[in-house]
Amino acid sequence: MRIGFDITTLYVATGGVFWQNFNLVKALLAVDHDDEFLLLDYYPIHGGWLKRPEVATLTSPNSTMVHSRGFRHYRLSRWQPVQRPFLKDVAAAVDRLLYKPLSLVATRVMRLKLESVLAGVEVFHSSDVLLWRQPGAVNICTLHDLTPLLFPELHTAENQALHKEKFRFAQERADVIIAVSEATKRDIVAHLGIAPERVQVVYNGVSSEFHPIEDHAYLEEVLRAQELTPQGYLLYVGTIEPRKNLVRLVEAYARLRMLIPAPVPQLALVGPTGWYFEDVFATVKALGLEEAVRVVGQVPAEILPALYNGALLFVYPSLYEGFGLPPLEAMACGTPVVTSNVSSLPEVVGDAGVMVSPTDTLALAEALAALILDAERRETLRQAGLAQASRFSWERAARQTLEVYHTALHPADPMMGWGA
Repeated sequence: MRIGFDITTLYVATGGVFWQNFNLVKALLAVDHDDEFLLLDYYPIHGGWLKRPEVATLTSPNSTMVHSRGFRHYRLSRWQPVQRPFLKDVAAAVDRLLYKPLSLVATRVMRLKLESVLAGVEVFHSSDVLLWRQPGAVNICTLHDLTPLLFPELHTAENQALHKEKFRFAQERADVIIAVSEATKRDIVAHLGIAPERVQVVYNGVSSEFHPIEDHAYLEEVLRAQELTPQGYLLYVGTIEPRKNLVRLVEAYARLRMLIPAPVPQLALVGPTGWYFEDVFATVKALGLEEAVRVVGQVPAEILPALYNGALLFVYPSLYEGFGLPPLEAMACGTPVVTSNVSSLPEVVGDAGVMVSPTDTLALAEALAALILDAERRETLRQAGLAQASRFSWERAARQTLEVYHTALHPADPMMGWGA
């Protein structure tokens, strides 16, 4: 097969979407030495503003990376010098006037560029940011979740509009949709009206970097730099945004401090701020928890395994997840997990974690308290989590993705062996 894979999103996405795309492509190149890969970066979408050195590692003898130039549609209202009340209004008016003609030009240029660059590709896997259907190819897209549709109040208007386009593309132009969990597939079928036979489930994997660390001196060094102590904190990893339910987590933590004797482990929040994050910090302040809640923020990827390893518990009370990589990473590191009992999280965690309703603050506090006070139960969950995490790998995800490609291209000749 000649496979086109859009890597444009690697220059745009952060968090789980970046790592899902990166690790999948890396695994595809590692397991498939027979097919030909064209890794496409459509430069106008991102303009090179986000540097990603990891992308340079995506190489193999049977792959080619193409950075396609084209017409970039700039918006005057986003230009820093016009960020003043009167000038910004004028710039916005100019943008509205020019939006349609510039969009037509940008679309025309993109069509000319991509039809040429991708000529001869038999399968094209598009990303979240490049909604392109290649003529003459089987077109695949991945849907990670439907949160902008199911929880619009938790997203900005701009993000809702972007995902609305992605959902329409999946409905009308994709031949096959890959869902990252059975829960996401159910949502796609129920809310987008897509026939279930067009949706294939391929679970994400967990990277080999996430494993138990026996070097205690290294752990202490990493944690000391983040003002944390081994087994002295409860850990959350992910974007700080409303969908992650962190206001309730902070409220549950305040209740926890009344349920167990001192010293109570700190609560460490690790990850970048997203949209509407202010309420989390306001809740920390209102409850007088500034000293107890450690807002670590975004950290280098290479120290995340140490942060998981050093935590007494991992807590992830998300309202909805298309998959949920952080709980899987925590289990792979041997850290007991407390998470939500909704969406895909039961699929990922299985019987290896404690699950509660994400809207029940008291239940979350009580679940944390019970585990903090029960070392034997924590050890049981540690062992169960390691076993559960071993069921997920990027190699397996890559082989199943290749099976989706092959079956879509040759429906009468199902591929054998890739799904092992």
